[in-house]
Amino acid sequence: MRKRYEDFLRRLNQYRLYLNMTQDELSNALGITQSQFSKIELGKTVMPYRTLELLEGMGWDIDYLVTGKNFDRNASKLNEMLKQVEEEDKREVLNVVTWLLKQGMNKCCPNMSPEYKCEMEILQMRVSGEGPRSVLYEVRKISDVAQAIMAEKLGVNIKKYRKLEKKEVYPDVELLFHIYEVTRCKPSLILHNDCVESIIIDDLWNQITEPVQNKILTLTEQILWFLKM
Repeated sequence: MRKRYEDFLRRLNQYRLYLNMTQDELSNALGITQSQFSKIELGKTVMPYRTLELLEGMGWDIDYLVTGKNFDRNASKLNEMLKQVEEEDKREVLNVVTWLLKQGMNKCCPNMSPEYKCEMEILQMRVSGEGPRSVLYEVRKISDVAQAIMAEKLGVNIKKYRKLEKKEVYPDVELLFHIYEVTRCKPSLILHNDCVESIIIDDLWNQITEPVQNKILTLTEQILWFLKM
């Protein structure tokens, strides 16, 4: 695990240099001292959740930093269309859209990666009527394991795990990597627990071919027209 954290630190350093930012400039943007950031970049201090959250807010690719993988994510026409839906109709429309996305993924990505499979299952769980709790709770339910087993897999005690699942405490970078390694849940979903539906729709949308996208948009447009009748 330490080797993987060192890989994260290397990507962090390279990302900062790519943006042509000094440690002093970045630490000022993060609201910490240059000395504090230097300790993070050297691995003397594990990067806390709040710092990663701030980097993400500055436009940094958190999924790449933590996992070393590049995932396509661009704003989708589908999400733009869903903004037109009235609040009382959102769950029903999202349910249909989720089904359409699943069919699209099955056609375009028969060998779906574990990351996108995880996202698809989270989205399905959120529209099933159970309602969002926390992404960590959802991926545990998807894995069909008890809290004690998930805590053991992540290397934390059960008391801390329960707090993590209830969002009473938040994971640092090392624990985020543990979560990703065990569940293949992208770190950005943990950071954006309350709006993961939109993030997942954009992620899945970018894996679907344009002809299938157009069919989904046409069907969604027809649903929205029907609701306005």
